[in-house]
Amino acid sequence: MEGTNPVETAEDPLAPYRGRIMYGLATAAAVCLIPFSVNAFLQDNPGLGAGILCAVLVLGIDAFATYLKKPPPIPLILLLVPITAGMAISLKTQGFFGALWCYPTVVLFTFSLSRRMANAGSILLLLIISVLVYHYIGLAFTIRFFVTLTLTIILANIVLSIIVDLHRRLLDQAIVDPLTGVFNRRHMERSLSDAIERKRRNSAPASLLLIDIDRFKSVNDQFGHAKGDSVLKGIVSLIGKRARKLDLLFRIGGEEFILLLPDTQEAAAAVVAEQLRASIAESRLLDGRQLTVSIGVSELQPGESVDSWMKHADDALYAAKKAGRNRVVCAGPARPPEGPGAP
Repeated sequence: MEGTNPVETAEDPLAPYRGRIMYGLATAAAVCLIPFSVNAFLQDNPGLGAGILCAVLVLGIDAFATYLKKPPPIPLILLLVPITAGMAISLKTQGFFGALWCYPTVVLFTFSLSRRMANAGSILLLLIISVLVYHYIGLAFTIRFFVTLTLTIILANIVLSIIVDLHRRLLDQAIVDPLTGVFNRRHMERSLSDAIERKRRNSAPASLLLIDIDRFKSVNDQFGHAKGDSVLKGIVSLIGKRARKLDLLFRIGGEEFILLLPDTQEAAAAVVAEQLRASIAESRLLDGRQLTVSIGVSELQPGESVDSWMKHADDALYAAKKAGRNRVVCAGPARPPEGPGAP
């Protein structure tokens, strides 16, 4: 079973903070770079001054667009053009010092672009400026520059990898049940809302299976909580074997689970529920005692809310419990196939 959003952001953990990063970069550029631009114009070096000023303007325009909650109109990767031109002029007129601007540029790319784009821009910058250093300065400086900037790019990627890993761990802790490894209620609410949006936009069906372990309290009382935890993990394993990769399983209570079946109407969901019920009833999760579950099935209806959808599943589950447990009940007109658990 696969997760969807918010796991996507694990690959780019800096994405939610790009606005804040843009403000900081634009402010730092205005404070630190404008004096260099003015100085370049005063020293009759308009090309370098214009290149620096262009970079500052790009950052300022993108930061202002972010402030207005609009997409940045100028891709930051285009900064390569004025930055490279300015460095070329600086290398020609001031010597090796012009190449030093590559190091903050790599940091800029690392924290303001996607990882793939940042690496592409940094490597391209490395190659272009290395050629220019060799042309204007010489081989010895080129080797030193190439090695040190390469190390800077590698270190930036190491830092970013650590951030991605820490972000993924925090994300897992936020949306995953620590005992069973399935999703928790927090992620369930987001996923059900996504299913409702798909229903609204594309009329895509979706169904819920509300699964409750029958008399689970007596399992804890008779066998102990350690065995109860083992039973919960066993139930999750059995459901995982029957579920598709696109199905999502959530633990919403001590012994209650919800299985979200995207693109599934109630009749098909009832078949899945009956298969799960039968496989759990036939399992050997408890020595000398049969373990059973009751399942309520509910298909998402047009215009239905998350609360209403779950209530219909809960009502069906209550009906299954009231009818004697170890059975499947549907909220709508569909009914599960005939079998030992059928009502």
